[in-house]
Parts: sequence; structure tokens; C-alpha cells
Amino acid sequence: MFSRLIYDEDERVAFILSPLAVATEHQGKGIGQSLVTYGLKALEAAHVGAALTYGDPAYYSKVGFLQISEAFAAAPFALTRPEGWLAQSLTDTELAPLKGSPHCVEALSNPMLW
Repeated sequence: MFSRLIYDEDERVAFILSPLAVATEHQGKGIGQSLVTYGLKALEAAHVGAALTYGDPAYYSKVGFLQISEAFAAAPFALTRPEGWLAQSLTDTELAPLKGSPHCVEALSNPMLW
């Protein structure tokens, strides 16, 4: 699921991918990657500037996500695994740092998730 992630000093539109799950018996078939790719294309068509996620860099790098630091884009809460903070540009330009404090949807506003 992609949901809005607002940086209070940045005009760009950003979304965060969370959560993503594929039933165990269907993992390894490319279903998750296909779902993410479909979602990213839909966001791009809607002129969204950036997509972020928090997860396994080895998995999400397969669909274009790159590791970023919290200095590049602050996370809504302290990260227990900073290496899992990932982003990608959905435009023709390289992603620039996101400015300001981030605000996510209520369902992700739980420090235990981060």
C-alpha cells in the first residue's frame, strides 16, 4: 500500500510504501515486485515526485529503491534499522533531499513500526 508522506517544508508530493506482503506459498514468484512496479507506475502517472519505503534494501533495490540517510529525508520516527530507509525519484530528475519534518498517515504513526 502506498500512502501520502508529507514533508512540511517541501512542495514535492511523496508517498511511502508500507506494508507489502505476499502469502508465503506464493513468495518467490515475482508477485511482490509486480505489485510494487505497478504501484510506482501509477504514482508516476499521477505526477508524484518520490517514493519511499522502509525495508530490506536487497529486495527493494530490485524495483529501483536506493538507500538514503535520515539527513537526506527524515523518517517519521527513529529508525531501528537505518539501512532500510530507501527512496527513489519518480521523475526524470535525480531525487534531491526532502526538506522538513515528515508526517505520515495515522496507521503508520506508531514508533514501534519504525
